Order: sequence, then C-alpha cells, then structure tokens
Amino acid sequence: MTTDPERFAWLEPYAPRGSILRFGLAGGFNSAVFFLMWEALMLLFTAADVRVLWGLAWGCTGIMAHFVHRAFTFDKRRPVKVTLPTSVPVYIGSLVGSSLTIGWMAEQAPDWLRLLGVMNTLAWGLFIWATMRVVVFRYTPNGTHSA
Repeated sequence: MTTDPERFAWLEPYAPRGSILRFGLAGGFNSAVFFLMWEALMLLFTAADVRVLWGLAWGCTGIMAHFVHRAFTFDKRRPVKVTLPTSVPVYIGSLVGSSLTIGWMAEQAPDWLRLLGVMNTLAWGLFIWATMRVVVFRYTPNGTHSA
C-alpha cells in the first residue's frame, strides 16, 4: 500500500509532518484503537491485573502505530526494514513504563482509572513522539536525514 504524500498536503500549514500536532492527530486514532482494546480486555478479564491488560493492549497496537506514523506523521524516507526494528525498543520501553505507571495510578486512585489512563497515554505519547522523530525516523522538515 502506498500513501500519496500530496493526499494530506492541505494539512501542512496547520500540522506539518513531524510536528507534535500531527503526531497527536495520528495518536488520537491509535489511542482510540488502544482504549477500545483495553476496555474490552477489562470487561472480559475482570480479575486480571490492570497492568497486564494495559500492556497487552499497548503491545498489540504498537506495530499498527508504527505504520500509521510512518505514513501520516513522519515519512517513508528511511526504509521500513530500518524503522520497524528501531521502533520496537521504543514501544517496548513505553509499554513497560506506561504499564508500571498505570498500575501505580490504579493503586492510588482506582475510581479515576480511565481518566488516569488518558493522562498516562498522553504523557508516554510525548516520549514516543520525541524518540520516533529523533531516533526512529530521524525526521527533519527540510528532507534530510542520516541513514
């Protein structure tokens, strides 16, 4: 599947490629899929540890997120054979970190779990955006990058 770069050209003045705003738009989609999966898992496995269910949903949606960000947020200048394995440690680190933080939050304020889940996702999203932009895609707006 190829994505025409001109398809989203109208968005450039408002949310340029590589920007936190563009990442947030794509992240909104990714997060919606994640939260639907997390909610379904919590309904199906009510006795399971929230950290395990969070981590399972996070891990399942991480690979999808890589391709969404590759096509929409950043670009395809670096080959997928480089960006996919480079993004795996980013998603594993964020999976472990976000699972630990949601577990801690669930212990502190269980009645606020879903709101805290949104806040946790936003906080870890900043980490993911920065590492994806700098390490994985090595994105620069002028079109240059180092291999």
